[in-house]
Amino acid sequence: MGQIVSSITDLRLPKGEYVLALPGWYPTWIDSMPGDFNQRHVKAAGLYKPQVVLYIGKDTTNTLTTVQVQFHQLNENVAEILVLYPSEKLKAWDVIQSNVTYIKLLYKFAEQIKGRWGMPLLLHSYIVLRGGLSGWLLGKHWKLPYILSENWTIYYPADPGYLLKRNIVFRYLVKRIFKSVNRFLPVTKNLDSQVQQLVGNVKSTIIPNVVETGNFFYTEEKKNANPFQFIHISTMVYQKNPEGLLRAFHAFNLQMPGSKLLMVGPYPDAVFKYAKSLGLNDSTIAFTGTVTYIEVAKLLQLSSALVLFSRYENLPCVILESLCCGVPVISTSVGGVDEVVNVSNGILVESENEEMLTKAFLKMRNDYALFDRKKIAETSVECFSYAAVGSQINRVYDEVAYR
Repeated sequence: MGQIVSSITDLRLPKGEYVLALPGWYPTWIDSMPGDFNQRHVKAAGLYKPQVVLYIGKDTTNTLTTVQVQFHQLNENVAEILVLYPSEKLKAWDVIQSNVTYIKLLYKFAEQIKGRWGMPLLLHSYIVLRGGLSGWLLGKHWKLPYILSENWTIYYPADPGYLLKRNIVFRYLVKRIFKSVNRFLPVTKNLDSQVQQLVGNVKSTIIPNVVETGNFFYTEEKKNANPFQFIHISTMVYQKNPEGLLRAFHAFNLQMPGSKLLMVGPYPDAVFKYAKSLGLNDSTIAFTGTVTYIEVAKLLQLSSALVLFSRYENLPCVILESLCCGVPVISTSVGGVDEVVNVSNGILVESENEEMLTKAFLKMRNDYALFDRKKIAETSVECFSYAAVGSQINRVYDEVAYR
């Protein structure tokens, strides 16, 4: 989380221009997981232009009774101001009060930031709501350009929260934000296409997610792992289709015993029980529960191949992290996955096609020696490192701010 300081005056940035980052999802002291990929984007962009992060979020754990603020010096180029406010007890009132509180806090802390460092060069929002909403409101207030990075899957019909199923106010805000944005930065071409179909023509630049290559890197260790270990990393919810993955792995294991499946991440009890009901024992499958980001990297490096069986995605960070470790990938060809996974670094299967996934397990096991793991890692690091992605973001900053 970086170094905690006592007030905004204790935060430091290099002299000169800075960008105000406005994420809709971001890690906090209460929950370090949401929007960690946005934080990595901020760090990448900060290599080229200093960043001040203003994150305002509702405490969904119901542990706070008053607004709480933390000031973090993430590194010499990135300062974070994290603001959390409590939920209302009455759900109907909470919807209204939450938005009112959010907007009040947005303007309050934005003015403090301006007073501390002057007017930012531009605004960089992450996630259309509420990051994009903040950019739109402050952009109008300060007459500044704003750009929007997006990772959300609501633009895909397979997502239960699909945009066109949302209420009229939500749909209006999303379209209004996109109409005003100066540049849209989707993480894949596929996401760009989905958004353009729903909200109309928006000027865009594809900027991929970032990998912490100081943690996720190629190593020779366990290159010939015995047993051959597949690894799945997710929250194991409906989107990730863990039950279908387990059935396909069970069918594979019956044909070719001796491999192991490591299920990494928080798992519903029902998924664990389902694995046991299939007869997958402890020597064949293991569930780790929640692990740290660094532990994920170590487990990937000790594994032979990553497997995802998602029903819908944009482009999961774990795929990029796996490739930077030189670990080939089996994944459904959903969202923008096929923009990075190909025959040189993995195998693509159809969503919900368990037979095809079983065959992919077999092919990966039989043809593993054909994958050049070191080359997979080198190619991926060139695309997804902090320096590579930060350079692309900085180019957009210059195009938008100095046009």
